[in-house]
Amino acid sequence: MRKRRWMPEQDQVPCIWILDEEWPDYELERQIFARALPWCDVVHSRPADYERDVPAYGRRAVALLTQIDVGMTEERIAQLPCCRIISNYGTGIDNIDTAAAMARQILVTGVSGYCAAEIAQYVLSAIREWGRPLHLYEQATRSGIWGLAAVQAVRASSPRELFLVGFGRIGQAVAARARTSGMIVSAWSPSLTPARAEACGARYKELSDGLASADVVSLHLRYEASTHHFIRAEQLRQMKETAILINTARGGIVDTAALLQAVRRQEIAGAVLDVLEQEPPRPDDPVLHTPGIIVTPHIAYYSPRAVHELRRRAAEHIVQALQETGKERFS
Repeated sequence: MRKRRWMPEQDQVPCIWILDEEWPDYELERQIFARALPWCDVVHSRPADYERDVPAYGRRAVALLTQIDVGMTEERIAQLPCCRIISNYGTGIDNIDTAAAMARQILVTGVSGYCAAEIAQYVLSAIREWGRPLHLYEQATRSGIWGLAAVQAVRASSPRELFLVGFGRIGQAVAARARTSGMIVSAWSPSLTPARAEACGARYKELSDGLASADVVSLHLRYEASTHHFIRAEQLRQMKETAILINTARGGIVDTAALLQAVRRQEIAGAVLDVLEQEPPRPDDPVLHTPGIIVTPHIAYYSPRAVHELRRRAAEHIVQALQETGKERFS
């Protein structure tokens, strides 16, 4: 492989390019870079302004810090001839053409596990809401229904078995919380063994067995080509009619059309989705108007603590990569 030159032209100051508009400001990242990499400029663009700003920043950029919904295609990566690392604000890196980055010896990083506690809390809240839907009881009360009549009027369930599809840091955090709530927890992932599952507090089940027995199926897989539409009509048919599906991973893991059909036909009881194939959804998207499907706006990961950790670690990945490369190679 041809050795890569990492330095901009002699009259250009290396820069770290922040391509994002998620946060109100980027002072945290700027402080981290100023302390560790004072020889780099720090520049910022909104994703919509990429084409406008790439002539000014592309050839100077030794690192790119960007958001999970910003597509970094082969064409765009080719416009960053001195880039050493693309650091993503998020767990996944499916927005980046990793093959194109690898061909140019560019490191690609995400931030794993930063929101495990928050997603675990979200999943357990979703399960509790499904089992005891307070908003429906409140509607019944406003309609003049009281006491046991309200219980009979509201279709509720008592989920007992949770099946985790994907058992990394987040899946394990969900398992720990679920066990303290008295749920039976089983898990599957492509590389999971029965011994490892047991060591992490879950019972290993084959995918088809877990889908068939669970009251709740919660998805925690990494999104990549092999997991696109991993949950489709075949898998939904294996679930119980009373079961629900929870997705906090990536929208593309679920075949939305198949899910809508399964819920409408009452093949499963419903779904709680924090992620969708199209984000944000159109106002007329059927997923927003199908009874039995609850949609939240991709916020399961959120807490002030989690966001701070995400931003700090994403910036520190850049610091580590550039310090390992060495200042002298950029000067």
